[in-house]
Parts: sequence; structure tokens; C-alpha cells
Amino acid sequence: MITKQQLGEIVSEQSENFKKKRLIPRLTDFPVESKRITIITGIRRCGKSTLIRQKFQDSGDAVYLNFEDPRLINFAVEDFIKLEQLMTETGKSKLILDEVQNIDKWEIYARSANEKGIPIFITGSNASMLSRELGTHLTGRYKQIELFPFSYPEFLSYFNLERNPENFEKYFSSGGFPEFYEDNDTDYFRILLKDIITRDIAVRRKITNENQLVRLAVHLLSNIGKEFSFNNISKSLEFKSVRTVIDYCDYLRESYLVDLVPQFSFSIKKQQANAKKVYCTDTALATANSLSFSKDMGCKLENVVYNKIRQSGKDIFYFKTGSAECDFLIKQQEQIVSVIQVCWEVNNENMTRELKGLQSAIKETGATDAKIITFNQEDNLDGIPVIPVWKWL
Repeated sequence: MITKQQLGEIVSEQSENFKKKRLIPRLTDFPVESKRITIITGIRRCGKSTLIRQKFQDSGDAVYLNFEDPRLINFAVEDFIKLEQLMTETGKSKLILDEVQNIDKWEIYARSANEKGIPIFITGSNASMLSRELGTHLTGRYKQIELFPFSYPEFLSYFNLERNPENFEKYFSSGGFPEFYEDNDTDYFRILLKDIITRDIAVRRKITNENQLVRLAVHLLSNIGKEFSFNNISKSLEFKSVRTVIDYCDYLRESYLVDLVPQFSFSIKKQQANAKKVYCTDTALATANSLSFSKDMGCKLENVVYNKIRQSGKDIFYFKTGSAECDFLIKQQEQIVSVIQVCWEVNNENMTRELKGLQSAIKETGATDAKIITFNQEDNLDGIPVIPVWKWL
């Protein structure tokens, strides 16, 4: 329980702190006038609350509250009514609830407020916690939007830079978390990983062996773009059961730290059984927390390309048959529409292999679009365009 006066003081202070931030327009958009609850999810510290608050900065028509403020530790669901009273008293009509999954039964209030016609905007860092609550109480009442760390164009906008290979290299090493740009200290990423594991996973899932979860996360981040099986990880990291590895991988995905890509197969059963590949939401975050990934420029480039495709919302697979491999197959409306090969540099040693993988994937799937993405090569090989990543992004 918290008093209305205390709430008012916290709301006012959080608002004043926000005015000091430097704001960069994001390429992600959402409707400010909607009869449904707007929910933005994404990895911790990627800018969810900033995105929402930017929308109402000029009009000043929203009350904002960040539930990670330690002063709100005793906030209860009945205290939401006091927020409504503050809205009335300050003449504001909209409500922004930041990291709302920290409040038990928040979804019950959200439904009630929606029925009263109060526009609500919500952020959260854990897809599972939100989806479970949304599916139970808010079916059909919400619109969910995923936000990611800064894209390459957003990075260029932040620093007012031109599009060229040199500036892509800066993005390649710095990643997309704007807070990191302020002091350029890689400890930021290690603290961020610890926060994700502790606050978004271990506490919520009541996991007592947090070190095992950290070991798994570091292992995955050290093997970006490589195939793995849950069974092999269970053996190498000495987990008691394969089921635990599967569950922990799901938790890491739900926190938006990593994503798992299945091998393409027309058989759903084979697709589920085959080895997966792992990618991280941000390459700099993976590099700072890995044991070996930082040295593999090709895999890092592959991760950047994956994140761009991932943001399109389309289904993604990798292709492997016999000696032929292709990095990404993109599915839309039940068809593979595009195949992409990623290679730091095409040369005499790898050209045949890269083309064979693409051509085999095209033959197998009937895809009509194909390309090779490199760091800084532009060419055409057997009718397949070779595109520099800094242009393609």
C-alpha cells in the first residue's frame, strides 16, 4: 500500500528525470489513439519506456510510472485507483505503466481500466510473464509491439553519421544499447546480462541455481550461429536433465536475450527434433559476455543480419542438407520467399561452398529471392547479388 501523495511525488520526480534524457526518434511506431491496450515488450534497457514517453512529451497528456523504482515495492493492485485520481487532478487522460509485470495481478486492473475507456500503454521485459497474463485476462483487448536495441539507421541518427563501411564498423562493435554509448564501458553489458538473468528469469521462475543459468547463457553467447542440441549442452555443462536445459533456453528466449532458429524441414516433427542455431539480440552484448565469439567476425556479421530479419516478424530457418548449407530461409504466408547467405568476404576458397548452399536452398524450397551479404563487397555471382551489409541494412 502506498499513499496518493507518495505516488504523486514519485510520478513527478520520474517525469523530471526523463526531461534530462537525450531522445532519438525510433523507427518503431504505434498508435497513440487506440481502444486497445498498447503493450511494448523487448529486452531490458532497449528503450521501451523512452519510446512510449516520447509520444506524449509534447502534449504532456500521460501519467507515467516506472515500477522498477524501489519506492514502489509495496505497490498493490488497489493502488492503481490512486493513479487514476492523479490523472484526474492533473488533467491527463492516458496512463503509462513501465515494467508492469512487477505488480501482481496488474492485468486485472488493466482490463478494468480498458472497460472504463482509459488509454493504457504498458512495457515489459519478459514475454512469457506478459503473454500468460494477457492470454488469461486481456484476450482481444491489446496490441503487442516488440522493440529491439538500436538498428543501424537509428545508430547513425544518434551520432549524426553517414552510411558507410567505417561507421558500420562502429555500430558493429558498439551494438544498439544507447546507454552504452555514454561511457563505452563493456562492464555495462556484463551487468545487463546479470540483471536479465536475476531479475527477469531467476526471481520470477524461482530458480535457486542461478550460476547454472549464467553458464548456459555464456555458452550460448559464445556459440552464436553454430548448431547445438539440448542433449549435448546437458552433457557438456553437466545439467541433471535435458528438460532443464530446454526450460532454461526458453526462459532466455522469453527475456529477449537470445533466439533459437530451427533447421528447415517440410516435416514439423523433424524440424522440432533437429539441431538449433542461437543468435543474440545484440552483438555487442554477446561479444562482451562470450568466451570466443568476439574473434569470429563472420558469425558476428551473421548475428547482425539475423536481427534485421527478426525485426520483420517473419519466420526464419537455416538450411542444411548433405554438404550444402544456407544461413537463413525466410518464410512468409507458408512459403519460403527468400534465402540469404552471410559471408564476411567471398573469395576463391569459399565461393563454391557459399553458392552451392544458396542454390541447394533455392532448389529445395522454390524461393525466388536470393542474396549474399558481406561486410563490404558488391558483385553478382551466377545471377545472385552480393551486397555490403552497410547498404543492405
